[in-house]
Parts: sequence; C-alpha cells; structure tokens
Amino acid sequence: MSGKLSSSNESATIRDAMSKTSSVAASGSKGDPDVILVTLVPEKKGLFLKHSEYEISSRNYKCSVARRYNDFVNLHNLLVTRFPYRMVPRLPPKQLMLDSLLEERRRGLQRWLKIVSRHPIIGSGSLLRNFLTDSSADHQEHLRELFNSEPDEFSTLSEEVELPLEDQGRLASNREIMRTMLNAVTRLKKFIDQQVARSSGKSKDMEDISSILKLLSSSDRVFTFDTFTDMTRGFHEVAKITEKSAVTLESAISERFNMLLDVLTAHSDLCDRVEKGIVAEHQRALTKMLTLNKQKMKGVIRGTAADNVAALHEKEVAQTGVVGTLGRRSAFSLQCVLQETSLAQEYLQALPSIILAFCNEQNLCNSRAAEIWKEILHAEAKRLNQ
Repeated sequence: MSGKLSSSNESATIRDAMSKTSSVAASGSKGDPDVILVTLVPEKKGLFLKHSEYEISSRNYKCSVARRYNDFVNLHNLLVTRFPYRMVPRLPPKQLMLDSLLEERRRGLQRWLKIVSRHPIIGSGSLLRNFLTDSSADHQEHLRELFNSEPDEFSTLSEEVELPLEDQGRLASNREIMRTMLNAVTRLKKFIDQQVARSSGKSKDMEDISSILKLLSSSDRVFTFDTFTDMTRGFHEVAKITEKSAVTLESAISERFNMLLDVLTAHSDLCDRVEKGIVAEHQRALTKMLTLNKQKMKGVIRGTAADNVAALHEKEVAQTGVVGTLGRRSAFSLQCVLQETSLAQEYLQALPSIILAFCNEQNLCNSRAAEIWKEILHAEAKRLNQ
C-alpha cells in the first residue's frame, strides 16, 4: 500500500493543519481577517440583455476589482477542483433582474466571499488572492490558465506525511451531529423570517390606522379638530419603530443566520461529495481486488493454466496499488472532513450571541412602542378630563 498510515499518532503536518483550522475559525467568528465588501454597480446594458456587475474591495490587498456573477461561478468551480475535500459554500442562485433579488444575491455573494476568505486553507491561497486583485480585462481566462492544470490539495501532499486510518464511523457520527445543527438553525431562521414578516405587517397596519385617524380628524362636523391628533401621531411613531425593527431583523440578525446556514450546507455538501466520491471509489476498488484474489485462488485450486493464474496475479498486484493510492486519498479526505467539522462548529459558537441580539432587538422595539402607547393614553386621558 502506497504511503504511510498511522493508527496512533498523526503527523506534525496534519496536527498543524488541524490547529490552523481551529484557530483561524475562532478568529473568523470574532472578526474578519480581511474586510471584503461587494457593491452592486448600476446595471449595464448589453447588446441584448442587461447584466449586473459587482465592485469587490479588499482591505488586506488595498484594491478594488470589477466582477460579474459568471466570474464567481468560475472561481467556485476552480476552488471545488483544487480543494475537493474542503467546505466550499454554494453560490446564491442566478435570478431575474429584479431590484430586491439583485440585493439578495449581492448579500449572498458577500457572505460567500467572507466564508471563503476566512477559511484557513482556501483563504490564504493564491487562487482567491488572484480573484481579488487581478484587474485585467481578461481576468477570468487568466485565472483558468493559471489554475486549471494545478493538482488538487491531496496531490501536493508528501508521501512521507502520515495519515490516520480511515474512520467512517466517526465521519457518520459527525455528519449526524451537523445535520441536527443544520435542521435546528434552519428552523430558527424560519421563525426569524416570520417575525420579520409580522413586524412589517404590523408596521403597515399601524400606518393605515394613523391615516384613517387623520382622515377622521378632517371631519370637523363630527369631531373637534384635535380629537385624533395625538393618536394619529402615536400610531405613526409605532409604525416607524416596528418597521425599523423589521429592517434590523432582516439586515443584521437574519443575515447572520444565513451565514451559519451557508457554512452548514457547505459541510453537508462536502460529506456528500466525500461519501459518494472517493470513499465509494475506494470501496469499489477493494471489492475488485478481492474479486481478483478469489478468481486467482480458484484458478490455483482447479489447476488453471499457469499463464492465466499469472495474469490474474498481475492484475491483483496492480489493483493493490490502486487500492493503496485510493486508500490514502480516502484517509486524507476523511481527515479533512473532521477538520472542516471543527471549522463549522467554530462558526456555530456565534449562535448564542445571534439569539441574544434578537432578544435585544425585540426588547428595544417593544419598550419604545410601549412608551408611545403610554404617551397616547396620557394625552387622551388629559384631553377627556378637560
């Protein structure tokens, strides 16, 4: 079997990678190593269709570049090819050219770049650096020329690096835990979205009531001029407070949930990619090797011609080499998944503060609205007592 496998001690290289993954993930959850902003440039009209362009600025590289959605697709494909056993988030879907959807996609692209740039392996690589700094007109083609032929991460690993034995049970256990986390965060995000909708609906209702009261105030034959003045103003103020809260919930708190969902979905995609890819390929290779061995043994027992037995032996030896190579790659992929699980779990440490921020926003909104209701009651009680 090619390479070395160790069941007891990981190599220094793997330990260093694990340490780097955890430490960078922790710092990423507390502050950006690079501040990357994605700004939507006003629509540009092509010969037949309009297209959107994004200005991407990086604080670390002190530069700005113009990119289109297809440039992100190109980068995503290159990253998955170069780092097949790392979390590469999904890109936001390509949508119709509606203002609300364009802003949603812009936020999605900014989250995507933030997650990629925070990654301890991908974020420090030349592939992302080139994407953030190359301002040439043919930057997409240039990126493909530079990195299309580059080997993937495993292929650059030294044969001397020891890898732990495969532990698919540990992989399954970690995946189940992260699947539970994904389901929980998805449900929490749904409740936040519902609260945004309720707040927006309540704001509209309060504004409608204010408008109706204002209309009633104009009927001076039925009511005195100032009958609904304080209530009209009060309902309007409550509408503004509630709408501001809805905006905060959507732009800040909901967006932080989106970040967690992007990471957890990327982890789920990675597990699928590894299980259906290299792990399954390794198992097929093992099955083929065992089949060849059985055929050879049957040939020896039955006295099959020596040439045929020798041919089967050669095939078995060659297949053993394939199994060894795939086994080492499979072990590397599973080790990467464990590292990426640690990284995803570091992101999850932000969940308590996100929920606390939601509680704080609800408290502020309700407190401010309560003050307005008290002012209305006080003003109306005073007016009625006059």
